[in-house]
Amino acid sequence: MKRCLLKLSFLCLTAATLPGTGDAAPRGKPRGGRAVLRLRNRTPFLVTVYIGGVRSGWIKPFRTERFTGLAGGYHRVYVASHYGSASWGPRRVFVPGVWNLRPPRNRRATEDLEEAMAARIYRRNRNSLAACDKLADRRGEALGPAEFEIEVSAKGAADVTVKSRVSRRLGTCYRAVAKSWSYPVTGSSYTVNFQHSPR
Repeated sequence: MKRCLLKLSFLCLTAATLPGTGDAAPRGKPRGGRAVLRLRNRTPFLVTVYIGGVRSGWIKPFRTERFTGLAGGYHRVYVASHYGSASWGPRRVFVPGVWNLRPPRNRRATEDLEEAMAARIYRRNRNSLAACDKLADRRGEALGPAEFEIEVSAKGAADVTVKSRVSRRLGTCYRAVAKSWSYPVTGSSYTVNFQHSPR
């Protein structure tokens, strides 16, 4: 009789602790910050990211960054270029999610965009122009500053114009080298202007 009572009480206790068929799992914020916001910077700007009014980090040009530790749901996100000439948002972005930052269309931002683009392209490729200078120097040709004007199409194709008083062979070398560079595709045409001075 005692054994039956013990078994019956154990079964009642077990039934009381098990969840019923209609009970729902507890809901709450993702644990460990599993919600991620991915921002893709498709501009030549260094940008600062603000999430919920708090500066959360920055993104280098043409890079993608992940912002973790966010609760799932909508967040107010604002992005601004380093010098403040271009901005995106504020915008309600759902997390987890992705936001692609495109080049702005206003005039001032476009001018800054082209300056930033030109500086970045020249800094990355000036060694190839220096190779043209070395070849011209070996041939005994005069060296001098050269002005580049490069029209880049929406698909990244370049039309290069070099304005300088250097020899024809050196100017041809400049144009061929600059035409072979890889130019960012922004979805619209833009102009790159810079000056190259042999060292």
